[in-house]
Amino acid sequence: MIDVRGLTFRFAGAPRPALQDVHLRIAPGEFVVLTGPSGCGKSTLALALSGYLFRQYAGEAVGEVHVGSIDVRHRPIYEVADIIGLVQQNPENQFCTLTVADELAFGPENCGLPPAEITARAAWALEVVGASHLADRTLATLSGGEKQKVAIAAMLVMRPQVLILDEPTSNLDPTATRAVLDVMDRLRRETGATVIVIEHKTAYLQPFAPRLIAMQAGRIVADSGVSPVALPTLPRPAAARQSEPRAVRAALASLRGVSVVREGREVLRDITLEVRAGEFVVVMGDNGAGKSTLLRVLLGLLKPTAGDVIVCGQDTRRTPVSRLARDAGMVFQNPDHQLFCETVWDEATFAPRNFEDAAGAARAMALLDDYGLTPYRDTHPYRLSYGEKRRLNLSSVLSYAPRLLLLDEVLIGQDPANAAFLMDQLAAFTRQGGAVIAVSHDPLTTEYYADRVLFLEAGRLLLDAPPRVAFARLDVLGRQPYLPLYGDVPEAT
Repeated sequence: MIDVRGLTFRFAGAPRPALQDVHLRIAPGEFVVLTGPSGCGKSTLALALSGYLFRQYAGEAVGEVHVGSIDVRHRPIYEVADIIGLVQQNPENQFCTLTVADELAFGPENCGLPPAEITARAAWALEVVGASHLADRTLATLSGGEKQKVAIAAMLVMRPQVLILDEPTSNLDPTATRAVLDVMDRLRRETGATVIVIEHKTAYLQPFAPRLIAMQAGRIVADSGVSPVALPTLPRPAAARQSEPRAVRAALASLRGVSVVREGREVLRDITLEVRAGEFVVVMGDNGAGKSTLLRVLLGLLKPTAGDVIVCGQDTRRTPVSRLARDAGMVFQNPDHQLFCETVWDEATFAPRNFEDAAGAARAMALLDDYGLTPYRDTHPYRLSYGEKRRLNLSSVLSYAPRLLLLDEVLIGQDPANAAFLMDQLAAFTRQGGAVIAVSHDPLTTEYYADRVLFLEAGRLLLDAPPRVAFARLDVLGRQPYLPLYGDVPEAT
């Protein structure tokens, strides 16, 4: 089905190739998982297989890419798209319309399918990804995870012979993650489609016994179909680490009876909580439960419909966001949503310059070095990989040393080594007197690093407890997908 021979690609102006002498053959009906460090070329290979790399990006290409009988390098995108569907890492990059219904109909309409068939396919695809309740929504009102579900459904509705998913679960809650991967495997077995998944959450994929291909520095370095692949994972939490005492200080964030209504929907309902200096708090819950809204309320980007929000001693109703941002730094869910400058260096020092922080440049230089971004100092941020963009987001916030960090899925695009490094840095930040409130869908890192778990359900605060207590309670409540995985997961259905 897929035959790649000697593929090398260098983006225009790049110092080295993004892909180097890639040889790859994938048979019809295979389930392939592509893994490797952030920035190693996985997404570039996905763009090459789907043809976009050769039509939408300037650069030099050598080698051949065939999918079925199609020469991908030299055929128009619309012909390649007839057999290959690509779900991109950032779902917003592939949206063409304004509503969920229109997005699902866009592809089939362009193929001239009858209206009745389009309606039936759209309903089926939304049901498959657990998003039927989103059918009447506008895309702009969806959470990151809900957008990801719609992006997957928009590809499924086309029923491609090859389905490529670039980190399809990065914004999905654990329940949706298992459901979507199970659906991919079932569709593969029932239709004979080839499925290629780029993913760091390898524990969720083990039940499907996929073929594992590892990349590094633009090359394929291991293939389980030829040689064993060693997949890096986070270590199982040590009891000593979890019981490490932390100095808990003054309150940095306080919510009292906070509710938020948006477009007639109550997104947060009567939330009362307090976060003190020295605490590492993780917010969990299903997609659309109100997690991102909670962070936006804390930064003053959204004003509560009812209740009070005090951040670092300031009432968010009366304090400008520009003032709140000096004490509370936020990393948004989508890395692209907070890139403003022409170079990585300008981006990393953007906030310190605006806050007239003389020490910011030195902090930014150290952070870029820690995060492996120094070689890209003069590069445009949009030339970075998704995971590199995320690390740049975090460095641009840490460079001005806020007291409170609000992090919405900070581990998006991070391989296990980078994820552990970032979490270690955030834990050190709390030990130095800061506080972290982080939205996360990763139970294992939550168990390892968090002091408290806040679990939201339909806008309500269902749980506020230490990780072990919270996970025990979630187990009783039938929320097993939210329990930490150490490599053993339930069998696929």
